[in-house]
Order: sequence, then structure tokens, then C-alpha cells
Amino acid sequence: MKSDREQEESLVTVTSDQEAFILWLLTLQGEVGRYRLAKMLDVPQGVARGIFARMRRRGLITVQHRTGASSTRKGINQLRSLMKRCRLKYAQRLDEEVLGLGQEGVIFQVGECSRRISRGIEQRDAAVRAGATGAVTFIFDGRTLIFPDTKEPITKRSPGTFQHLTRRLKMRKGDAVLIAFGNSWWEAARGGFAAVKTLA
Repeated sequence: MKSDREQEESLVTVTSDQEAFILWLLTLQGEVGRYRLAKMLDVPQGVARGIFARMRRRGLITVQHRTGASSTRKGINQLRSLMKRCRLKYAQRLDEEVLGLGQEGVIFQVGECSRRISRGIEQRDAAVRAGATGAVTFIFDGRTLIFPDTKEPITKRSPGTFQHLTRRLKMRKGDAVLIAFGNSWWEAARGGFAAVKTLA
């Protein structure tokens, strides 16, 4: 017979964007403990414990009592697979302020998805529901980044942002660049992965 804890853990589900976020987080941080993961996911401790248990059973992570969880080789390969499935080419924390928003930010580049974007509102709303304070989506038209609703080049509003992004990204026509913002970088990242899922 399963214990109450085992029954609780068996009820926990992990969505694809949560899984990608956690595995990405582990590649960035190396190791993350259950208490910190619960804070970063904005979930109760029991849910974080269940997520760790489920991912450990699948061989995606190892969990050490004192140090927390770290990715296995299988976990790293799974992250690559999840990123490939949604054409996510790049996901990194921003190291400087862009667009004058002054919050913590994470940048995502998604390949060949411009036709899936109408005004960027769906991506923004998905990011906010997942914990970000906002998200901005751009489309690369082969020459510059444009706002999807107005088709206005980003260079008109923020030439520095375009220069910053072109230094970091190798863009192809039809790619989307999404910047998620939050009160913390992990809230921005959590929202960003949820927004990327809408483009898959």
C-alpha cells in the first residue's frame, strides 16, 4: 500500500513547459534544492517533491539529500528534445536592461514561427499566467526585428535593444524573439517557457 506521501506524489503532473523550465534551470544552476524549486515554480513543497520524484523515476534528474537535484545525461538530452520540438533555439538571462523596462528578463529565440504570431498578445498572456509580469514578442523579417501588430521596426523605439539582440542571436527570416520580464529572473523564465509553448 502506498503511503500518503507516495499517493500525493503520484497525483503530481509535469507539463512540457514546466519540464523544460526545470531542466533549463538545472543546466544554469547546476543543482537546485526542493525548497528553492518550490519557490521558483511558485508551488507548494509537496508539489515540488512530487515533481522531483516523477522526474527522478524517469531518469531525468538525480536527487541528493543535501545538495538537491541535478540533471542526468538523459535529462540534458530531454531538454534538447523539448527545445527542438518547439523550435526553441536560444534561452538565456538578459545581462542588461532592454526597452527601458528595468526588470529581470530572459530572452528566447524560436525558429520559423512568425506565421503563428498575430499581435503577440497570446504570448504575453501566457507568460503572465505563468508568473511573469509581461512579455514582448518580435519577428525577424530578414533585416530587422519588428513588432508583430504594427510592423514597426524595433530600431525606431530602441536602437540599443536591436544592437544588443543582434550581438547575441543568429536570426533567420521568420524567427521570433520573445523577451519575458519578471520580478525575478526565474519568474521571467517560467513565463517565457509558457509563452514559447504557444508557438509550438
